Amino acid sequence: MAVYTPLSQDQTAKFIAAFGFVRLHSLEATHAGIENTNYFVSAEDQAGAKCRLVLTLFEQMPRSELPYFVALTRFLSEAGLPVPAPYRNDQGEAVLQLAGKPAILVPCFSGRHPTTPNLAQCRAIAAAMARMHLSSPGFHQHRVNDRGAAWRDAAVQTLQPFLSPEQKSLLLQQVADWRLHQPQIDALPTGINHHDLFHDNALFDGDRLTGIIDFYNACDDSFIYDLAVLVNDWCSDPDGNLEPRRYQAVLDTYQQHRPFTSAEQQLWPRMLIYAALRFWISRLLSWHSPANKAVAQKDPLPMQRMLQRRLTNHASD
Repeated sequence: MAVYTPLSQDQTAKFIAAFGFVRLHSLEATHAGIENTNYFVSAEDQAGAKCRLVLTLFEQMPRSELPYFVALTRFLSEAGLPVPAPYRNDQGEAVLQLAGKPAILVPCFSGRHPTTPNLAQCRAIAAAMARMHLSSPGFHQHRVNDRGAAWRDAAVQTLQPFLSPEQKSLLLQQVADWRLHQPQIDALPTGINHHDLFHDNALFDGDRLTGIIDFYNACDDSFIYDLAVLVNDWCSDPDGNLEPRRYQAVLDTYQQHRPFTSAEQQLWPRMLIYAALRFWISRLLSWHSPANKAVAQKDPLPMQRMLQRRLTNHASD
């Protein structure tokens, strides 16, 4: 990721001082993320303790949307999930202006992103997702999914000139299928969704889950859609096939905490298809957008292969 907004040591020191950090030791740009500018910050608090922090400047998201994410991450943190909640200043504000952009400061949790998740890590993340979903009734703010039907329909119009006949047919058929089943999906249990819980949004010390990060796609949606996004990333081999042991570990662990309803069980294979479709569309849009040429992009082809694998699996069931 390019650092869209460069910061000086002086700018950063003044910003973190608002949250009670009295000394800046170091400032390091990170290449994590695509839409925002992120920095690792090493600082000292008023008690003299050294702290590792993450400073995020929001390049595209309107400031008006940020209070939802601040409230959500604080709620999940207080519910006992390993979610970094933003610091607040003496006035209770978490979002401040920095270099002309809205910005937040959160603790930097220990751990690493798993490269190929093992069974223990799959079980840990599935249990955490189930706990997050079960906590939903206690959170009273809501956010509409901005990657819903209207977004898909607009994407179809944007993408058609760039697609091969085979790709166009695949896209049109699956968007139509999703539209057909949307009334059934709308009737499923819904609540807090991370909506992007790929393995690079989780941190582990060994097999211990230490952090779930990047909630900036979070919204209200069906629980099994959120789980399908997770499964497609955590449980797939490089060719997009589901790896049986990891897949079963995630499903079994999740359902130990929150069993599927009969309607969820029936729609589950389609959710795996729709989750792959959603990220194929996103990557196609990014790939074919002139505005994104300077940004590190993900090749859409692996997600297209995954979509085709899920369709094959569903047809053979």
